[in-house]
Amino acid sequence: MLLPLNREQLDQLIPPIPTSDQYNYYWGTGQDLFRRLLISAAIASIAWILHFRVIGTTWELVIFLVGSLGALYWLLVPVAIAARRNAQLRKYPYSALWYATIEDCYLSEEVSSKQEEVDDRGRLEVSYATESFINLELGDNDDRTLTFRAPLQRGYKRIEPDQAICLVIFAADPQFQRLSRFTSDAYIPKLRLWVSDYPYLRRDSFKDLVRRLRPKT
Repeated sequence: MLLPLNREQLDQLIPPIPTSDQYNYYWGTGQDLFRRLLISAAIASIAWILHFRVIGTTWELVIFLVGSLGALYWLLVPVAIAARRNAQLRKYPYSALWYATIEDCYLSEEVSSKQEEVDDRGRLEVSYATESFINLELGDNDDRTLTFRAPLQRGYKRIEPDQAICLVIFAADPQFQRLSRFTSDAYIPKLRLWVSDYPYLRRDSFKDLVRRLRPKT
């Protein structure tokens, strides 16, 4: 079943300003933070040096603004990346809450990183790190289908075919004949379980919407 969403409902689920979950997702590791701090320090230092060269000119305000934003680069980058990712979905003219059925589920593995080392004999050894994913084949009575994939978690072992699952889909036409995108997080009401790769949705708002719009059985 497909339930179209208006702009107000979409704003509640995927707001223009990133949520705390999205911000935390892009906060990164300690190494990422250190790298951003170095960039911030470099931008602020350059702006500070240039400031004394342009005092009294029209460029003074520009340099000041660049320096101020540069000093906050380490803090603002996660916001900018998450906001841009949200905008990639919000640009579509039509969105809908999709009640689908899990037709099949299976696991897969992909190479996540490659490491090369030279042993004591000078021979090159290559090792691969893999990541496991759960793949869900989803469909409905109107012949809409898609494959949903997310990194495997322990709680996903309860997922089985024929369970209902909810997510938000996007299209360029009001009939949703051809799906353009869909959120990378979905909700299985029966299990009260989220299957997610990236937290696009405000989960409290989404669960409330699912409860209010859930089809009667």
